[in-house]
Amino acid sequence: MFGQTSKKRRIQQVPQTEDVHALRKQKKRKRHLRRAGIFACLVVLLLILYQRREIWLPRLEEMSFTRQTITQNDGTFSDGNFPLSIYGGAAYQTATIDNLLLILSDSYLYMYQTDGVLLSRRQHAYGSAMLQAAGSYALIYESGGTHFRLEGSGKTFYEKSVSDPIVFGRVSDMGFTALVTGSETSACKLIVFNKKGKQIYSRSCVEKLSEVSFRSDSGGCYAVSMHTDSGTMKSVVHHFDFAEKGEKWTSQPLDTLCISVYNTKGDDVFVLGDTCCAYLSLAGATMSTYTYPDTLVCGDSKNGSAVVVLRNEEKRTNSVVLMNGDANSPKVLEFDGEIKCASVGGSGDFVTLQTRDSVRSYWMTGGASAKAGISDMYDKFVRIGDYLFLMGYDRIDRLEYAG
Repeated sequence: MFGQTSKKRRIQQVPQTEDVHALRKQKKRKRHLRRAGIFACLVVLLLILYQRREIWLPRLEEMSFTRQTITQNDGTFSDGNFPLSIYGGAAYQTATIDNLLLILSDSYLYMYQTDGVLLSRRQHAYGSAMLQAAGSYALIYESGGTHFRLEGSGKTFYEKSVSDPIVFGRVSDMGFTALVTGSETSACKLIVFNKKGKQIYSRSCVEKLSEVSFRSDSGGCYAVSMHTDSGTMKSVVHHFDFAEKGEKWTSQPLDTLCISVYNTKGDDVFVLGDTCCAYLSLAGATMSTYTYPDTLVCGDSKNGSAVVVLRNEEKRTNSVVLMNGDANSPKVLEFDGEIKCASVGGSGDFVTLQTRDSVRSYWMTGGASAKAGISDMYDKFVRIGDYLFLMGYDRIDRLEYAG
């Protein structure tokens, strides 16, 4: 009887064990379902955050000091907030408006006072942002994209978009913006906006434009088209008036690839090319031309005065060509060392040069004006008053420089 009772007990224990296994499987299944539900909720939350990133990301970046690309540190050139450090050697562009130093990074436009104090930081989302400035206005546009905006020291004036990809843009000292864009029906388009963002001019071009410069009154512009003739690159200057449909004049072809075009005091034109430079009259006639004996390094022009830097690789010599409204009788200065950068300053009465170890200023007549020693770490400079802002790979220094 005892054996029968034990057997009955063992028989009764079998369904109890099966119930335990089933209960364990049920709990495990519920746990997996709960985890899957949590994971699905996280995925949905991440998707929502990603879709609304333009709302919360700028606020987060404003609260995070580690996201700032450019900071100030005590330096040796000037007391206070210099040098400005560019972390990681990030690519940056500089310009000046209203005695402010502008620095464009891949995410922000920074505006600094001359003492290095950050006045403004404005975010942009342009993939290949480019910076142009004149007078009190700065233009930021998306190269290869469709967006652009006009900035001032106190505010963003407007932001707009165009239908075709932007090739390049220019801004006048009166706040007018000229964009050269691609086109499906012509070589390119020239579109002009006033400082309020209203389109005031549009033109479809038969040939591609390589450069645009505004007239001094911003009522027209000088645009350069390019073409080849028997294997030689030609540049033609066109004068467009924004109140007229046709061209005011077209210059004779210049045997050069135009790099930049500048208007002068009397709205004559200076053309900087890769093999020569030229002055054109108010009617578009070629008044004088200077053909380079050596390779062009850089050049600049302001109010009719111009500087061209040339290098002879065989002789390892450098020459600086100074022109004051006439390319037929330039003043030529010879240098043994490399010249990195040149800029016409003041009202066009002097030029400042940057060599490997110094910055030097010369009157347009060729006489020396000032000199200061610097390091070879800087590639170029911009000037605001009596300050030179020297641009290095990952830093910007300020040098007091009267001359």
